[in-house]
Amino acid sequence: MSRAVLIAALLFCLLPLRASADTAQDPAELARTWQRAWVYVPRTPGKARKIPARALPAYVRQHPDAKFILYLHGCSGIIHSDRTIGRFYARSGYIFIAPDSFARKIKPISCVPLLHQGGLHKNVIEWRQAEAGYALARLRALPGMAQAPIALVGHSEGAITAATFKGAPVSARIIESWTCHAGWPRYHGLNAPASEPVLSLLAHDDPWFTHPSVKGDCSPFMDSNDRSYVFKKPDRLHDEHALSKDRRVRRIILDFLSRAM
Repeated sequence: MSRAVLIAALLFCLLPLRASADTAQDPAELARTWQRAWVYVPRTPGKARKIPARALPAYVRQHPDAKFILYLHGCSGIIHSDRTIGRFYARSGYIFIAPDSFARKIKPISCVPLLHQGGLHKNVIEWRQAEAGYALARLRALPGMAQAPIALVGHSEGAITAATFKGAPVSARIIESWTCHAGWPRYHGLNAPASEPVLSLLAHDDPWFTHPSVKGDCSPFMDSNDRSYVFKKPDRLHDEHALSKDRRVRRIILDFLSRAM
């Protein structure tokens, strides 16, 4: 299938969904993203196990000192690299929760990963922000977790969400593979208050961000509480989109979290 035919087919598939009512805030849809979340918890030092979201209340009752990673996946859903990073966070002592945006009954396509093309569903940012807010509320409602440390972590489309989120406060934010620059105002900038430390991780030559409107990095929007890492040539990460699979980046992440949480 040619590139033009592939794009045309995808856009055709989007038409009925665009005509549907906007379900970004639909409680039943949001509940599905939580119920189908991928959850990894520490098992023994250095190990992790997967549990269903419904098992979280029982788990936290036995672990009152829990710290959470609320993870927002990219535009193609929860893929292998997300599950790998989930196990990494759990092995490092954090409870990892990744709500599944694709658990919605109505879920317009927002990107074509094969072509590094995004922006097909402009309103997706509000959908993802609603999912993040819902998940935060569910975490805060867990037994004894009203004040628990929670880091909001996002990759790619999830990183846009983590950067622009204006809901309930969190302990820290990690923005992986997003520039904080966009032609659409609601995608632009960084909405974390000074009280929330931010870590930004970006490859200078990330193939998703070639258009002039998304060039740059998050540093212009940061305060002294924040840190920005941009990997440039000759660094081997200069054109990577999944940075957190790298051991060096993982050390940066854990060092940041140890200070922030």
